[in-house]
Amino acid sequence: MFPVLLKVGPITLDTYYVFWMLALSLAMLWSVRRFGLYGVDDDEARRVIGWAFFAMLLGARAFEYIWNFRAYYDHPSLILDLRRGGLSEVGAFTGAFLAAFILCRRNPKLPFQRLCDVVAPPAVLTMALGRWGCFFNGCCTGIPTTSCFAVHFPYDPVSVMRHPTQIYYSVASALILLTLLFVERRLFRSGARRSQGALLAPLGLILYSLMRFSVDIFRAEGLSKGIGFSHWVLLAALPLEILWLFFSLRSERAARLRMGEGRASA
Repeated sequence: MFPVLLKVGPITLDTYYVFWMLALSLAMLWSVRRFGLYGVDDDEARRVIGWAFFAMLLGARAFEYIWNFRAYYDHPSLILDLRRGGLSEVGAFTGAFLAAFILCRRNPKLPFQRLCDVVAPPAVLTMALGRWGCFFNGCCTGIPTTSCFAVHFPYDPVSVMRHPTQIYYSVASALILLTLLFVERRLFRSGARRSQGALLAPLGLILYSLMRFSVDIFRAEGLSKGIGFSHWVLLAALPLEILWLFFSLRSERAARLRMGEGRASA
């Protein structure tokens, strides 16, 4: 493992944060390039994404505190030590989602659901790349195994091999990304989107929830130790995501039918 990418004097570049910051930066750049595809106002969307990015970092760190509450309660000084602990994906999604929702509600020029579809593929790209930072850092590891995918981590005895759950997350996220891009291409093949509802965002969230519960079975700090705070959040959100996707699909179908009737009457 390579937890430290570069160290020059007192300056240390942690591989974990380098990968995640690189992934987030690429996601933001890709999101900006996708504004035109969904007819989103460029200036307004940039402002919302900027605030959502800040809220995402706060949410990611806040869920980390909740997940490891006992450790931070016993050692309060660790709260301000950003090099200790990590970032929670579920917390990042929650923070960014709430910030974007509130800001879009206050700005009628920016449809929230369209913006969600803009950032859905870039968000999944963030997970696919960022999880390699977890792998090189040696965190988020899996339970011991003798499978052909087993990896040895430096802090374990030589005889202990573990599931590389970080790579499982990355590969699964890449598959989700390909799925979203395939669906998006099919949607736009027959012309521009007709409704204001989101399709990629709820679909991506549903697939993400299924992926987390599937992979966390093999994670050392995952479901093997019981359902944690993040899992409860995912479980509570899953029915809402399914309803969101259902009503968005119905709205899109109705909009296309109205468009077809309008052309026929013309």
